[in-house]
Amino acid sequence: MNKKLLLPSNIVSSPILSGISTALAIIVGIVTIIGVSCHHKHVIHRIDTTKKKVSTVHIGLLRIHVPEKFQDLVKNDVLVAKTMEFVSQKLIIYVSGRENHEVINYISELYTMTWDIAGKLDKPFLDIRIVGNGLSKGCTSWDELMLRPDLNAVFAEDAVVDVQHLNAQRFQQDGLYAVTYYPLAMHVERRLAAGVIYFENEHADLTPHDLVILGGTFDHLHNGHKKLLSLAVSICAKRMIVGVTADSMLKEKAHAELLEPMEKRKSAVRAYIAFLNPHVIADIVTIEDPFGPAVVIPESAAMVVSTETLSGASKINSIRVDSGLPKLHIFACRRTESSTLSSSCIRAKIAASRNR
Repeated sequence: MNKKLLLPSNIVSSPILSGISTALAIIVGIVTIIGVSCHHKHVIHRIDTTKKKVSTVHIGLLRIHVPEKFQDLVKNDVLVAKTMEFVSQKLIIYVSGRENHEVINYISELYTMTWDIAGKLDKPFLDIRIVGNGLSKGCTSWDELMLRPDLNAVFAEDAVVDVQHLNAQRFQQDGLYAVTYYPLAMHVERRLAAGVIYFENEHADLTPHDLVILGGTFDHLHNGHKKLLSLAVSICAKRMIVGVTADSMLKEKAHAELLEPMEKRKSAVRAYIAFLNPHVIADIVTIEDPFGPAVVIPESAAMVVSTETLSGASKINSIRVDSGLPKLHIFACRRTESSTLSSSCIRAKIAASRNR
């Protein structure tokens, strides 16, 4: 089979060349492709380490393994969520595992999880496709996926993919364009190094603390809020400080005009804690900055957060260390919630009902 190089359009559309001119054109094409790939890597590195992620990849491929321990579960959560931030049209996830039933069960969980993440990222039309080595005989393999002509990028941890070998294979296959490799190890390491205690981890030490801190808007108190409050109460021996976000910080929220008044939100939190455990002393305070009382409380305490607010918890501990205060013990719930389980969604439904 004749191998072909897909040249840039400005070369392909030029008059037919011969001899040295043809050779030069091919060299220019190769250099252009390599240059584009290297440029993409540079841009990706910059996006990885700075601001909010943007979708830069049309079609991406991610490989993960069926988790064998809780740490693996957290790692995969990070890999999937970060990859979905970059991909705009189609994401293919390949799941490898030792047992067929493990692969099938995990794929089932991934479809639910990726839908929730897509909702949070406002990507309801992102085409998620998941396949694995345990579905059935003859299923699409990892090697076949890596040689898809429409593939733009591969996502994984650093040691999983040899991108030079991959692109050499793609070129030999049929002159396919090089793909860009997005290493995500730094994000995994950051999450695992944070020392977070997950409630879902059966080996977690959930010994009650004298003081437990948490915060949120608590607008139209819903099951997500109740879950967080319940987890906080479960590790509270004496006292809780719950920060409720001030109205002044919520002006940019969708349908902000439908936010419940501050006192109503505080009252709902206080009442639910009393329902869960009337012996817990609950201090419900107003938060007028991103950190609230968590950065100034002198004593050691536990802080309960959701996965989405883990970065804020890490920042709080950094500020505390700089101030000579002990770090807070960070507790989190791993599971992502449905995108419809939010105060914003509730306000949107209220607004829609009023416009009928």
